[in-house]
Parts: sequence; C-alpha cells; structure tokens
Amino acid sequence: MNLENLRTPVEILNAALEKEQDARDFYATLAARTRTDFVRDLLLRLQNEEEKHATLIRQMLARLAK
Repeated sequence: MNLENLRTPVEILNAALEKEQDARDFYATLAARTRTDFVRDLLLRLQNEEEKHATLIRQMLARLAK
C-alpha cells in the first residue's frame, strides 16, 4: 500500500481498517500458539483493542456514507 496514493477520507479510513484487522488477526494467531497464560492474556487483550479500533473506523466510514 502506497500511503501517498491515499487521498480521500474513505481511502484513508479503509487503509487504516485493513491495518487494524491485520493486527487483530496477528495477535489472535500468536495467542493461539502460546502456552504461557500471561502472554496469551496480553495477546488477547491486544487483539480486543485492535477490534475496538476497527469498530471505531467502521463507524466513521458509516458516517461518511450518509
């Protein structure tokens, strides 16, 4: 993704949403692989935070669509 090509609010938010979803999936994958409880707990918390960010971005996109 070339950041210089992101011009409109929708393009910017869609790129941000993709990054948040990638990060969420990354943390979920790592959480599933670890056997250490406190590490898994941290990774699941990070996954949850990324999902919150994605939800906020989706809400912003919905506002722009009105």
